[in-house]
Amino acid sequence: MSATDWTLEEQTVARHAFELGKHRSITALITTLQEQSSKLDSPESVWRLHDYLSTERYQYEGRAEFDEGNVLFVLADMIKQQLIALDNLQGLDQMKLSKIKAMSMF
Repeated sequence: MSATDWTLEEQTVARHAFELGKHRSITALITTLQEQSSKLDSPESVWRLHDYLSTERYQYEGRAEFDEGNVLFVLADMIKQQLIALDNLQGLDQMKLSKIKAMSMF
């Protein structure tokens, strides 16, 4: 979808949900890291934590920029990961909501 496919209201709703999801992902990551770091007891546990953090960084950076052409996929992924809910997307047209809902199921 291009920028012309989005009303100003839809852009605002989508950006707000996107930023909310990003914020929640970092909050969850910090909590997880605090829990996991207290359990470090071997070199292997350190490397597992490193691998986990690297994966999380890759995922976070993949959704770091708001891109109207890709935002439906990102919002669907955020729903799948329970970072946002469909309620956070009220104001989007029904077609966009339906696409996001369908993509979040897979």
